[in-house]
Amino acid sequence: MSTKTILVVEDDVPNAMLIVTLLRISGFRQTIVCASGHEADQYLEDGSRFDLVLLDLQLRGESGYQILTRLRQNPGLTGIPIVAVTAQVMPDEIAHAAQAGFDGFLGKPLNFDHFPDQIGRLLAGERVWEPR
Repeated sequence: MSTKTILVVEDDVPNAMLIVTLLRISGFRQTIVCASGHEADQYLEDGSRFDLVLLDLQLRGESGYQILTRLRQNPGLTGIPIVAVTAQVMPDEIAHAAQAGFDGFLGKPLNFDHFPDQIGRLLAGERVWEPR
């Protein structure tokens, strides 16, 4: 069982539940789910530490790109991989995510067979860009 803590920013409840379930199956028990960037900000302001952030790009009220900009300014997340998780897997969206500064890109629907390996590689510092 891993002691890594993963922050999931996802406002769609079924998607959030799926991601948490996949993380648990993969051995990650310490996950925090936030439905918005502002909720994630509150955890960070309270001093919570994370080893990985999985960030949906299409959230209500604020885009994943806006949240990424704020997260990158937070000293508590320096060096922490922040990964775009989205169903928008067109080449221009992937290029935009890379240009914006994401450390990885996972396309929805998530691949159950590859997900544990993808998370392990991200936590090891590898940039993982797998839209499908």
